[in-house]
Amino acid sequence: MAFNPDDFQFEKILPPEERKPILEWDALHRLMVVRVKQDGEWTYLGTKLDTQINNNLHNNLPDEWSNENDRIVTFAVFEDGEHIFEKEKLKFDFSAKTSKWLRYEKNDLTDGQVRELFDILKAALAVQQTDAEVVKSKAIIDVATRQEYLVKTDEVKKQNLTKLLRSSDWSQLPDATESFPGEIEMWTAYRTYLRENVKTPEDFDDMLDYLIWDEEYKWPIDPFAYHELDPDHTNDYLSVPSHFKYNVYEAGEYTTEQLVGDVKQSALLAKKRQDEGGLPMNKQIWDKIQQYKLNEGLTGAVIENLNISE
Repeated sequence: MAFNPDDFQFEKILPPEERKPILEWDALHRLMVVRVKQDGEWTYLGTKLDTQINNNLHNNLPDEWSNENDRIVTFAVFEDGEHIFEKEKLKFDFSAKTSKWLRYEKNDLTDGQVRELFDILKAALAVQQTDAEVVKSKAIIDVATRQEYLVKTDEVKKQNLTKLLRSSDWSQLPDATESFPGEIEMWTAYRTYLRENVKTPEDFDDMLDYLIWDEEYKWPIDPFAYHELDPDHTNDYLSVPSHFKYNVYEAGEYTTEQLVGDVKQSALLAKKRQDEGGLPMNKQIWDKIQQYKLNEGLTGAVIENLNISE
């Protein structure tokens, strides 16, 4: 999968076939690459740091590491503890009367300093992920909990319910005939399921619970679709996941499933913050974030949105 530096999400990348670091920060271009283990194998993931977080790193690291006239260009650390520490210094050329950056290597960090910078960069990744999750979640929930959104989703559900019940009214007539054994009984079960399981916002005390339910709700397939799917009726009607779908109609079902994730995930995150006092954050990481002001200027990765734990 190609790495798109404009995306926040980590993407799998393939570094050049040379000695690979376990973490590398390209401080000028805001790029971060880390080695992680997935499914028992090492892989490399990359992301582009938020401008504010990258600036926080430059501005709040010790001056001997980075300052406005002598800044970090690249830091990389390897499994054996060795590191690469490139910097550039702003020099004034008196003959040309211009300033220019001169790059040089400064690989004299102590083992303790290497470890400290490694931990700071891990904290920067943590604060970026947390801030993005909270900000995105709040923005979506702000829209999704507005009255017009709730009314619209409720109306759509009710319209679908009415259509489905009306289109199956024939099955409850005294002279209704079956095209396969047990069909009428299945239509009765279908209609009962619809009436008992389609809910409204008024059924919930917390609108986050309603949003989560709304995004997770699946409509039952009708007996015709069931019989076509399972002609031998191996599984009882409405007894397995394949007897339910996200959308009432087949057309657009894939799109619907792709779209429901944003609101659902945002509602789940908001619910987690509400029930658990915030998103989980390790105290050691939080201490680094505070020490180096890595969340300066951010609105999501702040103490009121976090649950700090040992």
